[in-house]
Amino acid sequence: MSVLIREFGKTSDGTPVQVAVLNNGEIEAHILSYAALIHKLIVPDRKGNPVDVVLGYPDVPTYEKEGGSMGAVVGRYANRIAGARFFLNAEEYHLTVNDHGNCLHSGKNGFNRKVFEMELSQSGDDGVILRAVSPDGEDGFPGTVTLEVEYTLVGTGLMIQYTASTDAPTVVNITNHSYFNLNGHDSGTVLGHRLQMPATAYLETDENLIPTGNKIPVTGTPMDFREEKTIGRDIGADYPALKIGNGYDHCFLLPDTGLRHVAWLTGPQTGIRMETLTTLPAMQVYSSNSLEPESAGKDGVQYHKQGAVCLETQDYPDAPNQMDFPDTTVTPKAAYSATTLYRFDIAPL
Repeated sequence: MSVLIREFGKTSDGTPVQVAVLNNGEIEAHILSYAALIHKLIVPDRKGNPVDVVLGYPDVPTYEKEGGSMGAVVGRYANRIAGARFFLNAEEYHLTVNDHGNCLHSGKNGFNRKVFEMELSQSGDDGVILRAVSPDGEDGFPGTVTLEVEYTLVGTGLMIQYTASTDAPTVVNITNHSYFNLNGHDSGTVLGHRLQMPATAYLETDENLIPTGNKIPVTGTPMDFREEKTIGRDIGADYPALKIGNGYDHCFLLPDTGLRHVAWLTGPQTGIRMETLTTLPAMQVYSSNSLEPESAGKDGVQYHKQGAVCLETQDYPDAPNQMDFPDTTVTPKAAYSATTLYRFDIAPL
């Protein structure tokens, strides 16, 4: 196992950005201090050839320009909060509006826009810890929140551990927004990728992808991935949820608790299979329906719609406004913690 931290570049305002290269002889991960994002994730295909399975941009200014949270850690509150407002302890908080009157991914100054401090994990050779602070009142959220993200290579997997503490009651929902293409970041559409997950229900949304509060069983719908199928098989079905999302952009509700298996994703060309495990209760599946960046990605590749899929493990969107959803309140006495593991192997033929 080796961890090398070096300079990567600078933000548009001149702030230095570092990259940590984690390599254990089985997989390699490149983690940027900007947005604590996964810049590269290199795993072997069925022939043993290295494949970079996450989309990304060549430099920090391009990540800044394009937005989209590509590869980034997202928070304070990932996904959407309806009306860009919520009540906490009988006080109303107004957030930055940035998505059809709502707050998406925390507004304009979320963790997906910050440069984190980066250091080696305490053991020194297992991974890296990244740390950033969101001050009280940023984008309207109460409390000063300190977020730590630890990336560790575990066998053939990349483990992400989140810890967030606050000096006042607030709401927290953290995710990683990597765009996966297991045939390689430069290989085009993921509609042929096979996906399997045990979710038995998803959250119904309105036309702006805000949860209505209804939990819809997947049985008999195009949202059913309990049996493995390609992402493209039903994506064009005449089904209201798919029409609203222009494809898959939905929060699936995960059974059980603790660190457990929640998905298999397979790239048919390379044979690379990714298992997702998490402690979190839900996962937003996004088939990159709006992916059309102006700028070229890594290696000069031009990315396009449905060229990747995001498996964003998280808490429920809009939970601060939905009394029946699991509580996402964090207090000085009750910190936030969560773990997600992306683990790779070769799918059986």
